[in-house]
Amino acid sequence: MFKSLQRVKRPSLLLDSKDILPLCFIGLTIFSLCSFLFILFLSFRVNQLAARKTTFVQLVNGHALVMSEQDYLYRQPEVIKNTVRQWADLTFNWDGVIPGTKELDKGRDIGKGKRITTNAYFGSFLIQAGKDGFRQAALQALADITPARVFNGQVRSKIIISYLSAPRQIKAGEWEVDMVATRVIVNLSGGADEEIPINRTFTLQAVDIPSPLTPNASTLEQQLYEIRSAGLEITKITEFMPNK
Repeated sequence: MFKSLQRVKRPSLLLDSKDILPLCFIGLTIFSLCSFLFILFLSFRVNQLAARKTTFVQLVNGHALVMSEQDYLYRQPEVIKNTVRQWADLTFNWDGVIPGTKELDKGRDIGKGKRITTNAYFGSFLIQAGKDGFRQAALQALADITPARVFNGQVRSKIIISYLSAPRQIKAGEWEVDMVATRVIVNLSGGADEEIPINRTFTLQAVDIPSPLTPNASTLEQQLYEIRSAGLEITKITEFMPNK
């Protein structure tokens, strides 16, 4: 008798449906777990960024800055003191030439035949203008103490600041700063030099920070932007009374 032929069972290239379902379930579970972990990671990074109090930024001109999140009316104490120092330097440092050049400074005409130095003119933009301000009055007072010999290089002036107090906050967005300084006036054409004490209390308030300059901004626009970039202006200048 012939041996009965037995059918040889060969492995199938395709899985049965009962084998595919568990694999799909496992794959879907792994994908869901990976998606969940990725979302958790993104949430963690977003929370880190949101919690940052300082941010490092680099401007298009190559300058690097550290920015901190503060109230709109907040100003750093050094920024407030710097504004007072900047005004004093611009107003009382006279060297007879236009800043950044060797040209003789002919000054700026403020009307009624009165002139002030170019630096003092730019410094006046740190003073509050308009009906509530005193910029025009300050220009007139400054013109009264500016000798005509400044404009032909015969007189020079330098301010020496001995003391600037820490800003005292009066209310939100408003501070007081005391300054003790001496003006040294040098007469190059002969005559005794003068030393004039300038002890003042400045009241400053926060104002809008100017918008960034456009690439084709003029020299005047650039100078005004630099002067006003701290977002501060002087609203009052009074005699400093140390014992008050």
